[in-house]
Amino acid sequence: MGRISEERVQILERRTAELHRRLTAIETQIAPAAAPAGAWPAPSGPPVATSPPPASVSAAPPVPAPPAAPSPARIPAGAAPAAPAIPAPRRERLDLEELLGGRVLAWTGGVAVLAGIAFLLAIAVSRGWIGPAGRTVVAGALSLGLIGAGAWLYEHRRRSDAALAALSAGIAGLFVTVAVGGPVYEVLPAAVALALAFASGALATWFAVRWQSRGIGALGIVGALLAPVLAGAPSTSTTLALLWLAAASGAAVLVWQRWNWLAVAVYAITLAQWGWWIGDAQPSAGPIVVVLCLFGAVNVAAAIGFELRVPTSRLRFASALLLTANAMTLALAGWYALAEADATTVGRLWIGGLAAAHIAVGLATRATRINRDIRLLALVLGAVLADVTAGLMLEGAVLAGVFAITTVGFALLARRVLADRAAGREHDELLLGLGLGGHLLLTTMQALTQVPPDALGSGGALAFGGYAAIAATAGAAFVAGRFVDTVRREWRVVLDVVALTGAAYLTAAALDGPLLAAAFAAEAATLGTLARRGRDAVAAGGAAAYLALALGHALVFEATPAALLDGVDDLAGAALALGAAAIAALFGLRLLGTAVDRRAHATLGATGAITLLYLASVAVVTAFEPGDDAQLLLSGLWALSGVAALVAGLRRDDRALRLGSLALLLVAVGKVFLYDLSALTSLYRVGSFIGLGLLLLVAAGIWQRMRPPALPDLRDVPPAVG
Repeated sequence: MGRISEERVQILERRTAELHRRLTAIETQIAPAAAPAGAWPAPSGPPVATSPPPASVSAAPPVPAPPAAPSPARIPAGAAPAAPAIPAPRRERLDLEELLGGRVLAWTGGVAVLAGIAFLLAIAVSRGWIGPAGRTVVAGALSLGLIGAGAWLYEHRRRSDAALAALSAGIAGLFVTVAVGGPVYEVLPAAVALALAFASGALATWFAVRWQSRGIGALGIVGALLAPVLAGAPSTSTTLALLWLAAASGAAVLVWQRWNWLAVAVYAITLAQWGWWIGDAQPSAGPIVVVLCLFGAVNVAAAIGFELRVPTSRLRFASALLLTANAMTLALAGWYALAEADATTVGRLWIGGLAAAHIAVGLATRATRINRDIRLLALVLGAVLADVTAGLMLEGAVLAGVFAITTVGFALLARRVLADRAAGREHDELLLGLGLGGHLLLTTMQALTQVPPDALGSGGALAFGGYAAIAATAGAAFVAGRFVDTVRREWRVVLDVVALTGAAYLTAAALDGPLLAAAFAAEAATLGTLARRGRDAVAAGGAAAYLALALGHALVFEATPAALLDGVDDLAGAALALGAAAIAALFGLRLLGTAVDRRAHATLGATGAITLLYLASVAVVTAFEPGDDAQLLLSGLWALSGVAALVAGLRRDDRALRLGSLALLLVAVGKVFLYDLSALTSLYRVGSFIGLGLLLLVAAGIWQRMRPPALPDLRDVPPAVG
């Protein structure tokens, strides 16, 4: 006893010292404001000696003296004294002894009692000590006794962890008792078991909310959810009804207290049990739909219930995760379970009903205070489920059209939601961006399913549905880009790129040969016109891309570089392809004018001129049959074209044109020295060299005569006079 008294004295001394420290801090804060104007300072003198504490009792830590109040003479007249800084509260140290002796022992005891109740019932069953009715009465009485004792101790004696643990163990034990007495022993009628389970859940909910006890939520609600498993209850409708009541109780506590871990526990534990019931009992379509609706409604209530009670401006991760996981689980479980029950049509309708329900939740909560991110998430989930339903019910171009309409709908929704730039909408932007991009991806994949890339090179005509699917994809992307242009311009750029790509894909699927190159060139000219009128950079980039497609198709399929040696079989087709590309480039040059980017101007001019020269070269080689005379004429054509371009560049004082002409002359020189010298016969070789030399001399003379004046050297310019 003496040892115990000594420990208590030490505890009291520590608490007294802490109380003295706090009182001193409070006096320090209020002393300057409470001191009268003419107050005399406290008399100074030697400190009074005090007797040291006994050796058997540990001395309390020294308490620092409070700082002296400022003298009235130092405070200016009419000025209020400055308030001293409030010291930050000191964090309580973790007392390992208190943790182990109070909480750990209490909650371990509660878990042990709950396990004991379950073991008692199990042993009673195996050894036949008492009848089923007696076992149920004993377990129920013990559970009620624990509930009563815990509640009385917590309310009238001391709010300790032991009282909470006893109460929680009693609630979980009561659920186990009901689960065993109803489905297992069949002592309690189904209606009575359900009523008792509802009462137990309501009791647990009431105590958890009243005392704000996470322990009751953990041991009471989670224990109630695990009661059918602990009791070995069979997978019957009565067991599922008990489980649903426990889940509803947990959802009620979650809505009131906002314990995120409890939401995860309710979702995971109930999912495992009703999923096992579906796989083990193999019910018909009706019970499957009822069970999924009941448990799905509990999870939806847990996800959005607290958002309704305590609205927030930011998206809560737990609510979003629970709502998303619940929707995906219900969709997958319902589809596969109904398919096993030979109710595939009901499965399709089930997913469609889920989609409609989530969309209804998102629309019905607009008039409430619920976070708009949760509403938007519900709409996104509904749209995704609607896409899945469409994919299960429709096919072909019709499905692509539905996806395209949904894509446009998401763009319209994004325009309305993101128009308010004053408030932060980062979550809205993320959800809408994922929804819009996902639906556009679905539309594109469905179109590619109808018209795969290998179908473009087959040469055969495609079905009308394939063209319709590609057109729906391109049209949806274009319309969606117009909707989001005012709120997210970068989204519009991406959508326009998809639309242009779809249009090019559709053109390649519909046409072939020289007509395809001509169509690409015409589309390039059209986009260039739109870019000039609307000053649209995306349209300008699209025009350049289409022009590259036209040239690429012409050079790869209609007039390959080998045509400079062997000619082409279809000169008219090559002329159409290359001529259309050249006209498109020169048309773009005319649209640009000289007031825009000089580099783009020079690039388009060079592209058009080189394409026309290439067409003329192919025509010469094809007309004169592959041979020495054709190569001699080709060398002369290149050299003569270089001289003509040089003259034009000198007359117009166009440096880019002059550099291009010199480059062409160098190419002609390279051809003569590298190819003609080795491939042509002696007579044609002589003609090639003489012709090139004469043209080069003419070019040099023209350069000397018409060259632009050189710029003066700044070092030779005399400095300006003052």
